[in-house]
Amino acid sequence: MTKNPNSTVYVGNLDERVTDRVLNMLEIQAGRVVDLYIPRDKETDNPKGFAFIKYETEKIATYVVKLLSSLVTLYSRTLKFAVSGQRKPSNNSPIATQPTLNIFPPPPHPRPRPHPIPYN
Repeated sequence: MTKNPNSTVYVGNLDERVTDRVLNMLEIQAGRVVDLYIPRDKETDNPKGFAFIKYETEKIATYVVKLLSSLVTLYSRTLKFAVSGQRKPSNNSPIATQPTLNIFPPPPHPRPRPHPIPYN
């Protein structure tokens, strides 16, 4: 379908009622769609529940994934988006995590705890 797989977006969790036209109308909101493909079962001709949408550039595809992930629901299903050429981390490979920003770092020296004053 594409020479540059990084310009193709995978769309998952599609209901079988989602048509090429509906998906195209949704996707052109983010950028020019070059090609759209919804795979179908060979025996039943029903959609398989996912699609591939090719955009003009890799930059647009990345933008679409960031823009639409977890935001689009069709027929009570939240759609899943990913750049098609990127692999998911496997269970065996280490998962890269982003560094966290510690807004409230610990004080340089521990503060002494105040001792309770006895009541007499």
